[in-house]
Amino acid sequence: METIILRGDSESNARLILELAKKLNFTAKKLSDKDAEEMGIYYSVKEGLESGRLVEEEKVDFLSALNSENDED
Repeated sequence: METIILRGDSESNARLILELAKKLNFTAKKLSDKDAEEMGIYYSVKEGLESGRLVEEEKVDFLSALNSENDED
């Protein structure tokens, strides 16, 4: 399985790419800005843990801080 992430400013071009992907039997999904940001955070934390630059306790503290910010919104 291969994953491709595209980002652009044109809604009509995004619809065109999604339509083409479906015709080519790709699974395609349009992500919100929030979804894209959360995915970036996930991969950053995962990479940090795997590389040793982030320890589990720091991860828990970071995610708790994010949850606190979301509770305030």
